[in-house]
Amino acid sequence: MSRRLFLCLLLMLLVASESLAEAPQVRFRLRSLSGERFDSQQAQGPMILSFFFTRCPPCLEEMPALLRKVTSLPTPVHLLFVNPYVPELGITEAPDTERSIRRFAQQLGIPESVVYFDELGSVTRRFTRAHLFPQAQAYGTLLLFPSLVVLKADGTVQWVQEGSAPDFLEQLEAAL
Repeated sequence: MSRRLFLCLLLMLLVASESLAEAPQVRFRLRSLSGERFDSQQAQGPMILSFFFTRCPPCLEEMPALLRKVTSLPTPVHLLFVNPYVPELGITEAPDTERSIRRFAQQLGIPESVVYFDELGSVTRRFTRAHLFPQAQAYGTLLLFPSLVVLKADGTVQWVQEGSAPDFLEQLEAAL
């Protein structure tokens, strides 16, 4: 095989592997505060995961706005507000409990059917292992609050936002 042909094949392989790395598939299961089970493999349509912490000031503003936006969309989208309890987050305050998350959701007017407590951190770790939160990893943590992830129906990551941004709703809508 000629050197030029070998280099072309190697370049094609690298480009193909980069495109796969850019859009990983993430599958997960969670149970909402209302007891409903969500399985991403069974989901019909896109999914939005909003990772939050009850003492996160930007979350207080973004969560109700996100709920209003998603409920006003012309096509159905699964919205999951996920509260991760993962020791690797390095949260020095007392961790959120199911009770504090319920109170938080009630204060914000968020239905318990769209609020999930990732008590063991398995979902959060799955998204972290997919390298979706590079800014957080640069800071030495698993994720920043709030963080948004949009998945296609097949679980392929379509868009990620770490932290808060003033135009997050416009970016989110463009990603859908």
